[in-house]
Amino acid sequence: MNQEILAQTLQAIQKEYPNGDIGEIGMWLGRLLEDAGEEQLAERLDAAIDDTWPWEIVGVLFEALSWWTSDEGSALLRTTEGWLREGTNLRRIQIALAQDTFPFRDANEMFRVLEGIAQRFPEVADTCQRWITWRHEHILNHGP
Repeated sequence: MNQEILAQTLQAIQKEYPNGDIGEIGMWLGRLLEDAGEEQLAERLDAAIDDTWPWEIVGVLFEALSWWTSDEGSALLRTTEGWLREGTNLRRIQIALAQDTFPFRDANEMFRVLEGIAQRFPEVADTCQRWITWRHEHILNHGP
């Protein structure tokens, strides 16, 4: 993975998101995917991105990439769900919770995993509770 392309992508997100030049972000996302490919992308990005980058920026990168990958982010979501199941790395948990889709197909698994994370990591307890509440509301309004 080309570190310069990755750094430029993260810098574009940091500079332009949320109200800036989406075209510039898109240009760098395209370059990043062209360079890095999609195979095991989440794990490779996690390994390549220095911890000095705020997790919020990395979360936006993952979310944006979900719109650009050929599987519409399915592999990224599966990987971040694995991070939530592991429930040991706060940064990975924060990145996973920053996505814009329900983690886990099974609502009961989501409830169980997020409740455990909320107990272990008070830093993300409110976010976990929001996801749980939103999922309950979705089930009430649309079914499981």
